[in-house]
Amino acid sequence: ELLAQTITRFMRGSGRRKQSLSDASFDAWTRFYKRDENAPNAIVSYYTKGALVALALDLTVRQRTGGRKSLDDLMRALWQGHGKPGRGVAEDDVERLAGEVSGLDLRGFFDRTLRTTEDLSLRELLAAHGIELRMRPARDTADQGGVGKGTGAPGDPGPKPVLGVRFPSTGQEARLTQVLDAGAAQKAGLAAGDVILAVDGIRVRPDNLAQLIAGIPSGESVEVHAFRRDELMTFQVQPQPAPSDTCELRLLDDVAADVPTRRNAWLNL
Repeated sequence: ELLAQTITRFMRGSGRRKQSLSDASFDAWTRFYKRDENAPNAIVSYYTKGALVALALDLTVRQRTGGRKSLDDLMRALWQGHGKPGRGVAEDDVERLAGEVSGLDLRGFFDRTLRTTEDLSLRELLAAHGIELRMRPARDTADQGGVGKGTGAPGDPGPKPVLGVRFPSTGQEARLTQVLDAGAAQKAGLAAGDVILAVDGIRVRPDNLAQLIAGIPSGESVEVHAFRRDELMTFQVQPQPAPSDTCELRLLDDVAADVPTRRNAWLNL
């Protein structure tokens, strides 16, 4: 459940395609801890992506060493070598030690995961350990992903129309805190800070905005009234289907004979 939710948080920010993990770490004090309304579009969390890179490293080492080595071995080696007062960790110590402990050439792995914005190969790595990763549209605003119960989505409705915005779920006004890249709201000209008053003549509150948008037929535009500071503005918005940015994980049954053993070792079962 927690891993699926972490992947979901990572996938919901287009900043992952614009900022590498090493840049995110370097810029943390000027960008990550001083966020503005454009943060999801511009930066990636080095906490969230860092956790997923650690996962990818663990699964890669387990797969390429036949389960003889894992991230645990690296962490023990780091503690033994750097856990004493007065001994720091140099820029390349973790990468170098990972190669030494595993006996693998991991330079390409680290270059790709730390210093580029390429997508992580989590789907393939998890599949090799008997776990299916499926991305689907969110079912509602509270849907953060989790453990799937089946192979697909029988009975799941199609993706609901969305604006591509974020706003507080409570309060008296639907004030946009973030407008996401390439979403319907951004294309129509809405901006962070706008307060949406009405959709197609219906009064908007934080608790009904998503529902009003979800009820608009596919391909149709709707008139949105909003305040931008003290100016009343009108926008023609064509909601878009919700993107497949919500992660579901499930245990695979139909796998090769050695996969359950590898999966159980990873899950410590």
